[in-house]
Amino acid sequence: MLKIENLSVRIGNFELKDISFNINKNEYFVLLGPTGSGKTTLIKTLCGFLKLSSGRILWNNNDITNLEIEKRNFGYLPQNYKLFPHLNVRENIMFGLNFKKIERNEKIKRFNKIIKILKIENLINREIFNLSGGETQKVALARALITFPSLLFLDEPFSAIDPQFKLELSIELKKILKKFNIMAFHITHNLDEAYILADKIGIIFNGKIEQIGKKDEIFLKPKNEIVAKFLGIKNIFEGIVTNVYKNKIEIEFNELKIVALNENGLKKYEKVKFCIRPEDIKIIKENLPIREELKDNVFDGKIIEEYFYKDFTVIKVKVQGTEFELKFPKYIYQRHNLYNGKKIKIGIWQKGINIFFYLTS
Repeated sequence: MLKIENLSVRIGNFELKDISFNINKNEYFVLLGPTGSGKTTLIKTLCGFLKLSSGRILWNNNDITNLEIEKRNFGYLPQNYKLFPHLNVRENIMFGLNFKKIERNEKIKRFNKIIKILKIENLINREIFNLSGGETQKVALARALITFPSLLFLDEPFSAIDPQFKLELSIELKKILKKFNIMAFHITHNLDEAYILADKIGIIFNGKIEQIGKKDEIFLKPKNEIVAKFLGIKNIFEGIVTNVYKNKIEIEFNELKIVALNENGLKKYEKVKFCIRPEDIKIIKENLPIREELKDNVFDGKIIEEYFYKDFTVIKVKVQGTEFELKFPKYIYQRHNLYNGKKIKIGIWQKGINIFFYLTS
């Protein structure tokens, strides 16, 4: 287990502030955040390249805060891979073993195992400048894995990979690390990458961890407005609780009223801020029964904008003075015969109304 306790690091005007969280054995951890949020600073600190201002780093309950880099048995796959141009593929992979007291036979055994698992046997005599982006990544990964690290840090590992190969490589990467029983600490700003790979996700902004949790917790229940916006949620509203029922509340916002689950024990007249994922707003088909989880929040609206992507469609629907963003598979657009300007009925999935802020008035 990797345990970080109250870690702070200052570099110039930037500071990682009081960071604490755990990563358990065999978890694939992904740290999400925009450029400049402190992702790379954090992993360089954990590797030992940067010194802490305060706090502790524990590995399997041993304090490694001041342990030398070479004694941590951590691997690091940098964003640009940093292969040595004057060495060929074989020499690059073997380079990581040059500083370890390992028998020659064991080195060869490890080398053969790594290139077989990564399926790069045909590359071992190639020069670095003759590799594609995907091949370069695999060679850099082989160099990191051949030392059999306990934990591998991956710094934006797919940023230089063509989009059509990212999905295949990311799935393959996770399988390989599981096969070697290596814990992963992966940083990225790519939401799809995080969702595919992560067992646990952290969100970092301006040097501060905003939320840590299982990936479904993060994507379905963002903790605050910062996280919600980073996840691409546009449906963020402020309102006031106007009625409290047994396990539900009514919220008035923008001259509309919405009924939500009262998971926070809110009371009448409390001010709230909430978000609704675009996937949790459904189009209601005329003359069909309305599903139980939608019936409390059905509104008449009009499509005012539409955007078409490869696998999905996004539309904006105006309900009185409020705009809602909806996201759904492309076939839904044709099924409901949608078009810009069409009047439609929408229903909001009650469990999808996520209240993340409340303030007693």
